[in-house]
Amino acid sequence: MALIVAMTVWMFYQQSRQQKQRQKMQAELKRGDRVYTSGGLIGTIRDIKDDRVVLEVAKEVRIEVLKSSVGGKYQQ
Repeated sequence: MALIVAMTVWMFYQQSRQQKQRQKMQAELKRGDRVYTSGGLIGTIRDIKDDRVVLEVAKEVRIEVLKSSVGGKYQQ
């Protein structure tokens, strides 16, 4: 029984830690960062508006996505 409780507490701790890291990364986004979205798009941030970012995914092709959909910075 103690093992199940310990595993449950550990899982909640890990989830909370990952959420904090993701929020920190999203708060630190800036123009020029190359990022990927949860949908698999890769682009460069051209503008940041409140809870949204404008990504340039190809030359002169820009899309607007929610900040929460940015999965992380893209490194090649």
